[in-house]
Amino acid sequence: MKKWLYTLLVIVLAACSNEIPEQQPAKRSGRTVLAYLISNSPKSLEGNLQDNVVDMYMALAEIKDSCTLLVFYRPQEYSSYLDVPTLLCFDTDGRGNINNLPAVTGTDLTFESVCQVAQKKEYTMNSQIATDPVVMEEVLKDMQKIAPSDSYGLILGSHASGWMKGTSVPTKAFGDDDGYNIDIPDLANVLKKSFSEKLDFVLFDACMMGTAEVGYELKEVTSHCIASVMETPVYGFPYDRILPYLYTENIDYSAVCHEFMSFNKTNNLWGTCAVMDCSQMENLASAVKAKLSEWQDALSSVSMQNVQQYGVNSYKYFSYDVLDFFRELGRKSGVVKTTDLNEAIASVQSALNQAVIAKDCLSGVDYDFEGLTIDGTRFCGIGMYIPGEYNRYVANKTAWNDYYEQSISWYRAVGWADLKLN
Repeated sequence: MKKWLYTLLVIVLAACSNEIPEQQPAKRSGRTVLAYLISNSPKSLEGNLQDNVVDMYMALAEIKDSCTLLVFYRPQEYSSYLDVPTLLCFDTDGRGNINNLPAVTGTDLTFESVCQVAQKKEYTMNSQIATDPVVMEEVLKDMQKIAPSDSYGLILGSHASGWMKGTSVPTKAFGDDDGYNIDIPDLANVLKKSFSEKLDFVLFDACMMGTAEVGYELKEVTSHCIASVMETPVYGFPYDRILPYLYTENIDYSAVCHEFMSFNKTNNLWGTCAVMDCSQMENLASAVKAKLSEWQDALSSVSMQNVQQYGVNSYKYFSYDVLDFFRELGRKSGVVKTTDLNEAIASVQSALNQAVIAKDCLSGVDYDFEGLTIDGTRFCGIGMYIPGEYNRYVANKTAWNDYYEQSISWYRAVGWADLKLN
């Protein structure tokens, strides 16, 4: 009886005050975390993203400080408790209360009960989609109006395929709203227009975003980028473990990576995770450019099958380990002794040490994914594409290569166009 009355009380109180107030609230000190989650795709992540929201709520209930979380949730059409795209707002007082109610726990804790507790703003998008730049900018600006804050961190959850253009079938760039997505240069522009200051971090809970191309594209809009260079398991990040870290003044990014990999290991999954300091991506590009120029005569003889790569199936060869590529290039250039090779690639290693500030992976045959095994001794954290002129495995990927040359800033920054193929 008591349990039934408690559940009824939560529902009634939430129903009485579940709309986000119109008045401008006071600015919050510290960081506010925002999440933009899209589940409306043929291969829906609906159940997984709903579980992620529940885990975020669980973490808020345990945090010992007041903070705010805003979640934009684009549901699977016609199959969710939420039937329209909805912005959910949660405030915790650091004493176990969320939106002025005792946190829901135990068997009462479901996606539906979390949504009932949330303050909400609904969007009637009609023919618009959640990956439309206009829609994204509107929602992100609404989030800031609802929760003015000293700084923000942004979680982006959906399907994705790194820097590749969404129409380069079967890629998805970022997001999948009924087949529509947003390409990374456009995403960078949306974030630039939506926020007056750099985000503290962008966390991609999505596949294959941990590449130099993505980090470089976002260097003007975020201080850090958290992502995996591999395809990620559908469960996503363990938010009940990592969300508290994301509110701390100085985020322990190594702990975030470790918690993610620990979760995957426990669940017999696979994975990589790395954090890029985006302010160092220009320096990394310069180091890569210098070494490519120095060793360009050896590019045509690189044995790409000897380089750690991170794609499977139709994504195979989309991204190679940055440092491992230069190891192989160095060998072909005539630097054959291990000590000489390490010294020869020291400039790239040094730039990577500054750009990749945290990393972790599950390595070895026990964590094989679709035939792909990660060698932890060769894992630098991030990957990069090797264009078709220098890589026979993607020479026929005309859509990939054309888009890479025309639209991805990293291509120009590292000087691929200036090299001469022998």
